[in-house]
Amino acid sequence: MNIIINPLKYASLFLLILCPLLGKEDHRVENQPAAIEEAITLSNQGILKRKDNGFIYLDVSNEFITEIIPLLDHEGMLRARPTASRSIGAHISVFHEMEDITPKELGEAFSFEVKEIRSFTLHTRDGFKKLWVIAVNSPELENLREKYGYSPKLKGFDYHITLGKQMPSAPENWETVEHLSPFNFSDESTEGLFADGDFVTVEHREILATAAKVDAIGQLKLKGNGFVYLDVNNAFIDTIWEQLPLQGEFAPISTKPKKMGAHISVIHEDEMIQQEIWNLAEAGEWFTFAVKELRYVERKTAKGESRLWLLAADSPALERLRMHYGLKPKLKNHDFHITIGSEQTEFSALLDEDYMDIGEFFEFEPAAACAA
Repeated sequence: MNIIINPLKYASLFLLILCPLLGKEDHRVENQPAAIEEAITLSNQGILKRKDNGFIYLDVSNEFITEIIPLLDHEGMLRARPTASRSIGAHISVFHEMEDITPKELGEAFSFEVKEIRSFTLHTRDGFKKLWVIAVNSPELENLREKYGYSPKLKGFDYHITLGKQMPSAPENWETVEHLSPFNFSDESTEGLFADGDFVTVEHREILATAAKVDAIGQLKLKGNGFVYLDVNNAFIDTIWEQLPLQGEFAPISTKPKKMGAHISVIHEDEMIQQEIWNLAEAGEWFTFAVKELRYVERKTAKGESRLWLLAADSPALERLRMHYGLKPKLKNHDFHITIGSEQTEFSALLDEDYMDIGEFFEFEPAAACAA
């Protein structure tokens, strides 16, 4: 079999992967005197190594992660880069695998000098990430790259040791909070439900009557990835879905243990990072809402045409929470809702997601930027 590679397509892919955010880091120099003082006492040499995929890096002491992170003064939590034996741990990126280089200097030692501690936000294919790094100078690594015909610095970035990823956090023991959020009692004006949009409203008195019997209150929760949602009674799914006027095969959202089950999406993880909401003080508080309408959203996927069924909910308290953090009243400008499940209207296919959400079909535009 002959394989023909389109050189233009290959070049585009190369640029897509290697793009360095216009070659500059929009970084913030962090004032961390204790961490810097410790960092300059650690070994300033590393060994040049190669991963199986061709990635070339300088292997440095894991103490740059294990000893420095506890000394950092920051909001939220800092999820450290893995240092287990299966990971490469603390390192300095030298050659990207697509540069296709196997330098004869593998196994040799190279020196560097600790410069400063920085933080910066990147928009990657996986969303926004706030990274903390130790920036270093290394004329030896610059000379090595130039020796093989490449720019002195990989992707135009300063050499650095990635410490970890900054993530939002919640108050201690937030899961045991029992009080109602003050946002439930505010008189701040809100938008309410939209009269029209990319949805179809279905008149169904029996379903709305069933929903009205379920307590319309939920606890605000924070997932490990920064996603904020209102955990609501699974009866909004379990007692509703069999009453839906279905035409095709239906897969309800799983309400089994360890699944998210019935919930209302409140703040996307990208919004948390963009707005630097590192301490979600309201986590654990209880918010009220009112189920107002039964709706579905038509969508086309690789599996065919389907309908996403949901209960539209009005929640002034959740709108006020979002506005409190400088966000628009509603996530992605869609009404708050409880997703019931997905109906295949073209052919059968079961869902295997932990959760489904109307927001999944109106995602933020992915970016090509990536960090080593």
